[in-house]
Amino acid sequence: MVAFKGKNLRSGDLAEQLGLLLLQNVSLISQVPRTEDVGIDAVATLIRNFDKYKFIAEDSFFVQIKSSSVTEINFKDEQVKWLSELQLPFFIALVERKTSTIHLHCAHYLSDIIATNPNRKEITFNLTDHSEYECNDYDASIKAPIGPSVINWSLKTVVSNKNFINEFHQLLKPHVAIAKKSIETRRVGVTELVSWETGNEPRVNGTKINSKTNIDKTDELIAPYFKSLLLQLSSGNDMLTTRSLYRLLEKILEREKQFIMIDGKKELIPFEANVKDNMSRTNETK
Repeated sequence: MVAFKGKNLRSGDLAEQLGLLLLQNVSLISQVPRTEDVGIDAVATLIRNFDKYKFIAEDSFFVQIKSSSVTEINFKDEQVKWLSELQLPFFIALVERKTSTIHLHCAHYLSDIIATNPNRKEITFNLTDHSEYECNDYDASIKAPIGPSVINWSLKTVVSNKNFINEFHQLLKPHVAIAKKSIETRRVGVTELVSWETGNEPRVNGTKINSKTNIDKTDELIAPYFKSLLLQLSSGNDMLTTRSLYRLLEKILEREKQFIMIDGKKELIPFEANVKDNMSRTNETK
């Protein structure tokens, strides 16, 4: 509109520019132009000291920048599909213009939400809720906390703390690593349960598996990794893993009553006999 500018729009633009400036002081930033912006404001890349004269670039992640006055971010239908298919970790930066402060959040809970139900129709992040969260909600529409910020800083922090770039790198590195791993594993219904506090490294407290995941899709996704593992094991390069897998498979077979005693020795039931026995049980049930 000629001669006019929306106040809320300008306020959002100023918060975004301040957020980009604060991020540029601790990482490499590739800004997404407004004409190309579909929910990502910048691609940030971690840097660390390489020698006296150079930084070295490492992991990258997406950042969406919002004013601290924003309380929720909502994704619906195709937006959820877009969000779930991002191949870099997704961060949300909340900017306080009055104090020139940025609060950087990693959307760790997104992987839990997607792994639990990959077919959701609506995901809403509550940007004011910093509580810990483990998703046990299979509904198509879900509202989740964004969780604690990873780190907060201001222009004053950058000026007064000459080592802040290194501190930023050391703190963000494990968050990005966990998020990248979860992007891969959530496709097969597996996610790590993460907890963290602002300014501290994240902790992986366990792993959650969605038993409702499509088996055929899972087999297709893990096939290259499983083949690589089998090649490593068959070459004898990892005897510890080989022995561990042997004991695990033996326990599963024992639980499923796949062993019989022959002349005092434990033997596997012949596969043909086992198949016939299962078919017989199925027919009896019918």
